[in-house]
Amino acid sequence: MNDLIRSEWHRFRRLSLIVALCHGLALVLMSRVGDVPQLGYEDQGMMLVLYMLLGLTLALLQVGSYRQTSRWLWLIHRPLAPGRIFAALALSALAQLSVAILAPLLVFLIATDAITTQVVDSRHYVAVLIAMAFTMMAWMAGAHACTSRYKAAVAVLLAPLLLALHLASVWWLLLPVLVCLAWLVFVARHSFRADRAAPIARHGVLLLTALPLQLGFFLLVFQLSRTGLALVDLLGRSNPGRTVLASDPDVDIDAMMRSMSQAFLAKGLEGSRDARAAAWREQLPLLQMAGLAPDIERFPVRHQFGNLAQPWFDDERNIKWTFSHDRMRFRGRDPITGVARGWWGTDGIGASEPFVDVPAYGMTRTMLYAIDKESQRQHELIRLPDGEWFVGRPVHALDRVLLLTNLRVLAYRPDRDALSTFAPPELDWQLPLADGEPPPIGVDIAELLDGWLVSLFYFDDREFDGFESLLNPWQQVVHIDADGRSTVVGERRNIRGHQVSLGRSVAVPLASWWLSPPLYALAHVPDRLLDTGLTEPLRFEALPNVPLFYPLALSLMLLSLAAGYAWLRGTPVETSRRRLWLVSCAVLGVPAFLSLICLEPRGARR
Repeated sequence: MNDLIRSEWHRFRRLSLIVALCHGLALVLMSRVGDVPQLGYEDQGMMLVLYMLLGLTLALLQVGSYRQTSRWLWLIHRPLAPGRIFAALALSALAQLSVAILAPLLVFLIATDAITTQVVDSRHYVAVLIAMAFTMMAWMAGAHACTSRYKAAVAVLLAPLLLALHLASVWWLLLPVLVCLAWLVFVARHSFRADRAAPIARHGVLLLTALPLQLGFFLLVFQLSRTGLALVDLLGRSNPGRTVLASDPDVDIDAMMRSMSQAFLAKGLEGSRDARAAAWREQLPLLQMAGLAPDIERFPVRHQFGNLAQPWFDDERNIKWTFSHDRMRFRGRDPITGVARGWWGTDGIGASEPFVDVPAYGMTRTMLYAIDKESQRQHELIRLPDGEWFVGRPVHALDRVLLLTNLRVLAYRPDRDALSTFAPPELDWQLPLADGEPPPIGVDIAELLDGWLVSLFYFDDREFDGFESLLNPWQQVVHIDADGRSTVVGERRNIRGHQVSLGRSVAVPLASWWLSPPLYALAHVPDRLLDTGLTEPLRFEALPNVPLFYPLALSLMLLSLAAGYAWLRGTPVETSRRRLWLVSCAVLGVPAFLSLICLEPRGARR
């Protein structure tokens, strides 16, 4: 075994050293233009994708070189058990990837932490280990694909991405990452056998090998169906619309948006039985409008895997403030000279009181702050009660501070009796949201002489992205009088042709239930256990209120059962194994049948 490890190491050591040198040089160059440990999670996600591609490429070069029958027989018939052969290849790959990826990252992090004043927390070191674990998962998936009948078996890699790649605390993320890594090690290990085309013998091994494939196919088939529907919708539009840029000098974007809000609010009053509705509709073109939206998808959590909250700058003093998750305070530094400029706590510069939650956008999940730039003090303006949190950024309009939470629309007015300009504002009025609905995708507010008109548009675009026709969007118009009393004065149901989206999407939304209800439930397990800071928790409904889903899901299950029966018919598959596959196809649907094609060779017909 040691000889095989050394042999594999000598095959790729030069390549590993070249990749390590290029990797280290790239990190140094990136550090010249920004703080690499504080890159946004999108940029760090691209780095993770690159590392996983390196792991996958190594698997294709290393294990794929033995794919030819003669070379495979030469490898597998060594005086070693197949498990020890796999362990030798995996340990060699671990050593090569550690040299190419892990070593440059650790050296860079340690040097940045020891030499510079940049913020390097414990989470960064754990994140490096997690990135290395995902890289090894990519190698395992590539090795499994190289030793399987179909290269589509690489889809097993989607399972750990779905179950373990989340913007959660790195300490909590270690458990699902290690479980998924051990899972793929088990799958790849049992794919090393003399006859690669032979079916997996043990039923337990078969189930654990098929499940990540089924999760991968579940995600792939759903994304393909959503893309197909979007393409059909685009090609079927008679008027595809026009893209307007904010920099277009011929278009007044603010006037256009105000006109759209006024027209939408007027439509909400068309069927109103309130005697004042006609007068309000006539006044709307003359009124000032303000809008709110749930534009904060998530708040950062402590020790998060990836950076959601970006540093902020004090341009007057040339200070860059970066948040430390270990100290729960901001650390200031001169971005040009690198000189440390102190710490920033809840009360401002020099304050020792740490933040309770990680701040972002000038606020935390439940608190809104204001900063006095002259004195460099921070003031708490608004604190929400327990069980309530912000879902959108504050909007300063109509001489008010307008806020949207998961429970209410809030309007605050300045405290005119206060001596300080940073005194907490006073609550002017509040409007509870509809029961059982997610926060509205759009809130339009108009100020009247005798109160306010508020339009709330409820449209769950995130859970039904690409399947909007299954929804029943509706609008509610509420009048708030001078005393803060609210009255519903208009309502519209089943609104069509009003395309509004915040660009939010999730990997496994409620709209994917029809493809495989059990796999949909399994994919939601991490979301229900991990805190990822979402302002609107992902919806999980075992029985969604979409009538079309039930006959569609049943039809796909029966179709998969029939296809599985046809695939296994006439093949020398034992009865218990055949029943296992048919039950899987009947319960899990199309993804189970696709995994059957990959894992169960047809063989010779009887």
